[in-house]
Amino acid sequence: MMTVKKQQGMTLIGMLMAAVVVGLVAVALMRIVPMYLNDQKISSIFEQISKESQGSKAAVMASIERRLDVNMVEHVKKTDFKIEPGPANTLKVTLDYEARANLAANLYVVAVFKHSVNVK
Repeated sequence: MMTVKKQQGMTLIGMLMAAVVVGLVAVALMRIVPMYLNDQKISSIFEQISKESQGSKAAVMASIERRLDVNMVEHVKKTDFKIEPGPANTLKVTLDYEARANLAANLYVVAVFKHSVNVK
């Protein structure tokens, strides 16, 4: 007596749907990851200027400008940084910015980043 085996596996349509989903996720990651890598560069700039004693507002701005150039930070300019007097004779350096990544046509992903540090 012959028994009929139940077929198992994915159909062609199922494989195509899985490929489309994987492709969409890959495209999204290729657009979003650079925004976060750029933000990591900015975080390292804030860590570096917090460790150094700068003195004046002009010295802090010069240090920021030099580090933006060395780290090749995109979409953030030195004019985006705000330097204000902080507590205990320090300077408070802040940066609030949005990064946008175009996914397709008029569909964008927006990420909001905020950084702040007190500099002596």
